[in-house]
Amino acid sequence: MFVRLQIFRNKDGSSRSYLHLLRSKRVNGKTRQELICTLGRLDVLRVDGGLDRLIEGLTRYSERQWVQM
Repeated sequence: MFVRLQIFRNKDGSSRSYLHLLRSKRVNGKTRQELICTLGRLDVLRVDGGLDRLIEGLTRYSERQWVQM
C-alpha cells in the first residue's frame, strides 16, 4: 500500500490536493493500482491535525520505532 497526492486544477488557476490510499495488484500479468480510499484534502488534514492523528494511529501497529518531533 502507498499514498498518492492528486492535484486538481480549478478554472481560476487555484488548485486543491487530495491524499489517496492505494494498493498495487496484478491483473492478467500487468500491475494495476487500486484506490482503497480517499483520506481527504491535504490542506484540511494539515490544519485540523487529521494527518498527524492518522500517522500516530498507524505507528501503533508498526514494528519499527518512530521518532516524534
